[in-house]
Amino acid sequence: MLVFPAWASPVKPAAAFYYGPDIPWRDLSIYDFPVVEAAQATGIPPRYRDQRFYAYVSLGEVLPQREYFSRIRPEWRLGKNTAWGSWVLDQSQPALRDLFVDEVFTPLWEAGYRGFFLDTLDSYQLGVSDEAGRNVQREGLIALINQVAERYPDARFIFNRGFELMPGIDAQVDAIAAESLYQRWVQEKQGYQAVPETDRAWLLGQFEEARKRYGVEGIAIDYAPPADRERARELAEKIAAHDLIPWVTNPEIDGMGVGIREVIPRDVLLIHGGSEDRLWEHADAVRYGLMPLQFQGLVPEIREVSESMPAGQLRGRYAGIVVWLEKDGITSAAFEQWLVRQREAGVPIAMIGFPAIDPLGPNGNLFGFQGRPTPQALPRIVAEHPAMGFEAPLPAFLPVGEALHNTQVTTPWLELVSDGQQYTPVAMTEWGGYAMQPYVIRSALPTVDGQGMERWMFNPLTFVRSALRLPAMPIPDVTTENGRRLGFAHMDGDGFPSLAEVQDYQGQADARVLLEEILKKFDLPTTISVIEGEVSSQGLYPDQAEDLQNIAREMYALDHVEAATHTYSHPFFWYDAQQNPDSLFGPEGQLRLPIPQYSMTPEREVAGSARYIDENLLPPGKKTELVLWSGDTIPTPEALAVARESGLLNMNGSDTVITRSSPTWTLIKGIGIPKGEEYQVYAPNQNENIYTHEWTGPFYGFERVIETFELTETPHRFKPVDVYYHTYIASKNASLESLRKVYQWAEEQPLFPLFASEYVRKVLDFNHMAIAREGDRWLVRGDGELRTLRLPEGTGLPDMATSQGVAGYREDKPGRYLHLSGATASWQAGESARPYLQQANGRLTTFTQQDTGLQFSLRGYTELEFAIGNASGCVLTQAGQRLNPVRRQGNVHYYRSAKHELIELRLQCSQ
Repeated sequence: MLVFPAWASPVKPAAAFYYGPDIPWRDLSIYDFPVVEAAQATGIPPRYRDQRFYAYVSLGEVLPQREYFSRIRPEWRLGKNTAWGSWVLDQSQPALRDLFVDEVFTPLWEAGYRGFFLDTLDSYQLGVSDEAGRNVQREGLIALINQVAERYPDARFIFNRGFELMPGIDAQVDAIAAESLYQRWVQEKQGYQAVPETDRAWLLGQFEEARKRYGVEGIAIDYAPPADRERARELAEKIAAHDLIPWVTNPEIDGMGVGIREVIPRDVLLIHGGSEDRLWEHADAVRYGLMPLQFQGLVPEIREVSESMPAGQLRGRYAGIVVWLEKDGITSAAFEQWLVRQREAGVPIAMIGFPAIDPLGPNGNLFGFQGRPTPQALPRIVAEHPAMGFEAPLPAFLPVGEALHNTQVTTPWLELVSDGQQYTPVAMTEWGGYAMQPYVIRSALPTVDGQGMERWMFNPLTFVRSALRLPAMPIPDVTTENGRRLGFAHMDGDGFPSLAEVQDYQGQADARVLLEEILKKFDLPTTISVIEGEVSSQGLYPDQAEDLQNIAREMYALDHVEAATHTYSHPFFWYDAQQNPDSLFGPEGQLRLPIPQYSMTPEREVAGSARYIDENLLPPGKKTELVLWSGDTIPTPEALAVARESGLLNMNGSDTVITRSSPTWTLIKGIGIPKGEEYQVYAPNQNENIYTHEWTGPFYGFERVIETFELTETPHRFKPVDVYYHTYIASKNASLESLRKVYQWAEEQPLFPLFASEYVRKVLDFNHMAIAREGDRWLVRGDGELRTLRLPEGTGLPDMATSQGVAGYREDKPGRYLHLSGATASWQAGESARPYLQQANGRLTTFTQQDTGLQFSLRGYTELEFAIGNASGCVLTQAGQRLNPVRRQGNVHYYRSAKHELIELRLQCSQ
């Protein structure tokens, strides 16, 4: 099991209880004792089965909604708990105990649960009044718990109260919980109530006795209003002062509560509506909204405004809600009521484009909106935030857009006055913030629309951070590892059979040119894909097939090349092709390559083509790693599911093409997009087809991707370096030379080389990483693929002397980067003279801090380069040989080795 070692919980283990829908497995995984309502899921997701989750089980009562209620015989019922509508059970019945073991605990064990939280252990007192009868019930409960432990010896338990059962328990009990130490919820009165001192003293005595006699932890669960997070934190601190594990939550226990360890919510609800494009992936919220959210560490969950919204308590589960509407007046009454509830619960809300509620309707006043008459005179600016006019100046003619003012403004970002009336189209408010059209994105030339012309009217990073009140937290970063910018290449297999015009290669496949002139001369890790329908003997070019397949085999035999599929028939429009499997043409044009007698299926396109590559083109020891989406690169959820179920990663899509002639962040896109239960990973940037105006020229245009690399490095490192192209780039002299120039540029940069598949795994880990605070200490838990956290201003560098899982940091680049050595880490800010890894172009395979230095191993795809900070007075050796730095800069020593792997590097320091 992957659990946090003792250093990650310097005072106490941490517990969390969540009974609501949409179980936040990622966030709960960072706790030592995570308790969930198992009925809200089909089982623990495979990714989290290495952690012990505790399934809620009510032993003393049963609700009619429980699946097994119909098998509870009438004679097994002692009475009814009218406050909760549940039946109290007679624990003296052996048959009842057998039913619980076979039909409650066994299914939970098979679903992956290795712990059980046993509730209602004292409910028998509602149905039994004499002490003899109570003893019988207690003995029945003890027998049932021991029976479960006998069947599942590795099972662990947490009791809700049940102090009196402990003398007879043979099972492994991790903790005893009890509700209401300082503040309780009174169901009959539907209100909160302070706990009397006498009740608290009794409960504290029970906790203390259990700790002394049985060595079990105590967990106190208190209740507080979701909107009053500060009160919850105060209660948690009071509870912790008694040497107890605190959890303060809402009465329904369907939100992420507060303990001494508190998760920083990273999920953000991105709601879109009003787009006229028939594909939701083209909505403005997706095209423009993903990057500012993901760059700041948030994980978007995307819904259309007419869909059902998440249930349960969202405060603490979501960092906020962003509603981006492209039309006015499209929200329903039900949506508005849902949004009002979130506002009352204190969930930060950002409205972009148009109001998410009718500003003049019954809910408008709750958000502070007030209508204003349409101005008759030219408005003038009376307040303008520095983040306004970010990429384009405010227009000389200032339209007010929605004629609105807001009485709950905390910081006006743009305030206009006309005829004595105030208009506030952009502002921060008590509940979040809003930006109304036309002050979101507009064309650089008022009468000209089109890609490259759009400009942000405000800094989107600042707006999102302010509106959602994001804390200064470590941000998972997919651009960097060990302080170096990631670098790789990938090729879509289009044009593999095309004949080259390049000198000395006329009449040969351009794939041969690519192999000889690029792949054999540059060792940047490159992912090569082919289209099965173009290269196979049964494909469109049978006369060339043998030659094409031999070229592919030579490519895949290279150590720095990994295999991908670019599908079977290269669907140009995935949704249309899947909906019209037997048609070659659809509403947007040709749907795929004209392979005879073929009916399109996602399985054949993705899994089938990967099998073809595995079985016909790859050398022993290699397999197809991923699918590179073709055509419009908008795969359906079904195609994504086929890839995942076939063990294939996926990448491609989106359009990051910022250049000096179009220097706008609207052309920097997100890292990927969720589609139901699936996830599409976007390519970091675009290929030569875009830079050559869809292969019409100039054919040297791909060299401008270097501008994209430079503009996504500063002032912020938004993207890694991805040399992304099609096979046909090698068909012309000018385009081949542009590709050679780009590879040479990449070769000269201080990059961290890796394969596209490794980048994709980092993006997926970005979505999985949990981050929490415990006092002044940070804790993270991920999959171990993403190894970098970006530290924004306001977060200190780590004290290496007290950190675990942290290898070092780098602060001389566009960001301040923290290097992780594995899947979990814990640290606190502070100064330390300990040595640390300052940068490296290879991955850490081991890392250990020692009293007198470091011990670590590195593996990469090129000659290794690395640097160690605080290295003055230290000696580095490997395999008994001393390694001398190639240069020194202050207390940072720089090293270089001709090897691609160095095992057990030892840094010995004299201080």
